[in-house]
Amino acid sequence: MTFHSDTIKSALTMQQVVIQYGFKLNPAGFIRCPFHGEKTESLKIYPGTRGFNCFGCHEGGSVVDFVMKLFSLSFKEACARLNEDFRIGLDLAAPLNKAAVRQYKTAQDKKNRLYEKFLKKYREQT
Repeated sequence: MTFHSDTIKSALTMQQVVIQYGFKLNPAGFIRCPFHGEKTESLKIYPGTRGFNCFGCHEGGSVVDFVMKLFSLSFKEACARLNEDFRIGLDLAAPLNKAAVRQYKTAQDKKNRLYEKFLKKYREQT
């Protein structure tokens, strides 16, 4: 499963995940932390696959960590949820070979670059 989680982490950006689950990023890349009560945004979403960090409650980690905490899921359940919600298409029961991972990561890198362009245009318009 660790190999699959690495693929999931490289396939998704934190921006994609927080937007998918209904959060709105401010222009500086912060959201209100869903893990503790607050009135201002203190959870920083880092660009690309770098994850998140809350300056209020000190939660942080990857997209998998975020989904684990947000939905009270185990590591395996969070990977399965991300795989399903984002239609990544991994067979989590089967091991991946290195060639398939390289091919998948190349395709995801291209997808992420296109998403980053879209997100930049979105931020410029709002």
